[in-house]
Amino acid sequence: MVFSASEHFRRLAMRSRSAFPRALVPMVTALLAVVLAACGGGGAAGPAGSASTSPAKPAAAVRVSPADGMSSVAVTDKVVVTGNAPLADVQVSRGASTSQKTEAGALLGTYSADHRTWTSAGGLFADTQYQVTASTAPDTGVVGTATSHVTFSTGTPAKQYKVSWEPVDGDVAGIGTPVVLTFSAPTTDRAAVQSRLSVTTTPAIEGSWSWLNNRVIRWRPKDYYPPGTKVHVEANLAGLDAGNGQLGVKDRAMTFTIGAAQVSQVDIAAHTMKVYKNGELVKTMPISGGRGGQQDLLTMDGPHNVIGKAPSVIMDSATVGIPKGSPDYYYETVLWDVQITSGGQYVHAAPWSVADQGADNVSHGCVNASTADAEWFYDFSQVGDIVNVFNSGRPPDTSQLGNDWSIPWSTWVAGSALPASASPTGTGAGSVAAPASAAATASGHPGA
Repeated sequence: MVFSASEHFRRLAMRSRSAFPRALVPMVTALLAVVLAACGGGGAAGPAGSASTSPAKPAAAVRVSPADGMSSVAVTDKVVVTGNAPLADVQVSRGASTSQKTEAGALLGTYSADHRTWTSAGGLFADTQYQVTASTAPDTGVVGTATSHVTFSTGTPAKQYKVSWEPVDGDVAGIGTPVVLTFSAPTTDRAAVQSRLSVTTTPAIEGSWSWLNNRVIRWRPKDYYPPGTKVHVEANLAGLDAGNGQLGVKDRAMTFTIGAAQVSQVDIAAHTMKVYKNGELVKTMPISGGRGGQQDLLTMDGPHNVIGKAPSVIMDSATVGIPKGSPDYYYETVLWDVQITSGGQYVHAAPWSVADQGADNVSHGCVNASTADAEWFYDFSQVGDIVNVFNSGRPPDTSQLGNDWSIPWSTWVAGSALPASASPTGTGAGSVAAPASAAATASGHPGA
C-alpha cells in the first residue's frame, strides 16, 4: 500500500502519541511541516535567476486564392489574399484575351479593417491569365516580411453573357440619344444586371434606366442633352450570374459626345419639314406623309429619335402586312434612308411622289422627300437627332425603339428594376440610341 508523504507523516504522528513521550510530539509536528513544505511546491517560483522560455515567432507568410498554377478558375470566384501580418501591398494584373477581345488591365479590391485580408471587388474575365503580387509589412508578431507571386487563369463558361450597345465608343450623337443595351440572352434578374450598369455625364444631368424587355434596357436623360455633353457608359458584367446558367465574361466601357442640337419639325397636315440646328432654321422641305385609310399607313406622331441611317434599304411591304398581290404591295430599293422607328418608318428619297410632296400625303407611312432633299438630310443627320412628327392622327407606339421621348418621365422611371437611389448612374444622364440592326440593308420596312 502506498501513501502520500503527508499521509505517511500523519500516521507517524498518531503512532508517536502512544509510542513516544509527549515531549517529542512538537518535534515530530515541526518535522512534518518541513517535509510538506518541501513536497508541495507545485506553484512556487523556481530558483532565483532561472529564465522562462518564450514561444518562437512565426515567419511572415502570405496566402493567395486561387492558388499558383490553377487553370479554368470560375469567373464567379473571388481573389482573396491573406497574411499573418498586415498586408503592405496587393497588385493583381489581368492579361489580354484574344477570345474575349479584351486588353490588359488591373483587378481592384478592398482591404479588411486589420489590413490582413484583401478581396477582389470586380469579377474575373473569361479565358484570361491573372498575376498576383502580394507582400506583408513588418509586424512585431512575426519574423521578417513575405512576398508571394501567383499566376492563374480562368476558364470560359458554357453560356457567355455579353452586351452590345448603341451608340459606340467615340460617336458624336444627337441631343435625344438613348443608350440602348442589348444582351446576348434574356435575364431572369433585371435588378442584378442593372446593378452592374452605370452612366456618367459631364455636366451631370438627371437620367434613368428603363427596361424594354428582358434583353433590352435603355437609358436617357429626363430632358434633351445639352450639346457638348460627355457620356460615359459601363457594363461591368464579369462574374455576374444573369440566371439560366448565363455568366458575365467581361466588363465593357465606352464614351460618346453629344453634338449639335438638331431638331426637325414634320407637319403632316401642312406637308412640310423644317430642320433646325442649334435653334436656327436651316432648311424647309416639302414632304408627303402617310396617306391613311388604315392606321398603319399613317406616319406615327411623336418626337422620334433617329436610330440609324443607310444609303440604301430594300423595303418589302410583305414584311409589314401588305402581301404580294395586294394593290398596295411594294418591293423597292430606296435611297437616303434616315430611320426614326424600329417598326420601319424613315425619312427617305421618293422620286415617285415628288408631284405630291408639299401638297398631299400618299406614302405608306414614311416621310417622302425629293432625292436631293433626302440626300441632304441623310448627310445632315446624326443618330439621336429629334424628328418630331405631328398632325398625323396616329399616336406613337412606345414598344418600338425611336419613340422613347413619347414615354412620360414617370413611366420611364417606373421601368427601372432599381430605385433611383440604388441605381449606379454616376453623376447623371445618358443618351438614347438604337441597335445596329436598324441600320443598313434590312428588309421589311414600310416605304414608298
